[in-house]
Amino acid sequence: MKFTYNAYEDLISLIKDHNYEICNYENHQRSNCCVILRHDVDLSLEKALRFAELEFNKGVQSTYFILLSTSFYNLFHRKSNDIIKKIRSMGHEIGLHFDEVNYPIGNIDELRHHVRKEVSIMSQGLGMEIKTVSMHRPSKWVLEADIKFENVINSYGREFFNDFKYLSDSRMHWREDAYKVIKSNAYERLHILTHPFWYGDEEATIEEKLKGFIRTQKNYCYYNLKDNIRDLEEILPKI
Repeated sequence: MKFTYNAYEDLISLIKDHNYEICNYENHQRSNCCVILRHDVDLSLEKALRFAELEFNKGVQSTYFILLSTSFYNLFHRKSNDIIKKIRSMGHEIGLHFDEVNYPIGNIDELRHHVRKEVSIMSQGLGMEIKTVSMHRPSKWVLEADIKFENVINSYGREFFNDFKYLSDSRMHWREDAYKVIKSNAYERLHILTHPFWYGDEEATIEEKLKGFIRTQKNYCYYNLKDNIRDLEEILPKI
């Protein structure tokens, strides 16, 4: 599968053609043949918005997991906040993407405490209820613990890995051919994770995508400085 928007549209069409119902973490039990579509937003909200619009145009809703603790975007910034609310307005679910390495966590109770704290902050900051959490680069013990959170669904819970066939494009690599798995109709329940960052209008290598992102971030940094430093062009011409 190529990492292009057209390829992802083809994936959605294939899911529908093989009579899978696209569900979420709350309502999947209503269907005997379903797919949960999940997106981890590690680097770019703009890329997530493009995915959300694509899905909306295909009549599909999915779940977008947003980082609270990241240096790449700030959900409290007006632009970021507006993007997330726009994604939600299209019927998509917003969940917490939790990065455990930001805290000195030694046991499940400490993990629950920090997840609960971030859920509360995100809910208040966005003005919406956060009901799901996914782990960002989870450690082995977190993956194996089947952790339950009060009033929050853990997307890494055993239910979503034992009862579902799990497919992921992590690091721009599908461990299994998603098209073939769907076409086989061998599984009644699919749990598909994608990372919108890796997709674009044209096919490109992972190196090309990362270099392009760095260039974009440089421009983004310059315009943020311009918003905060008067007459920035006189001090520093655009680079």
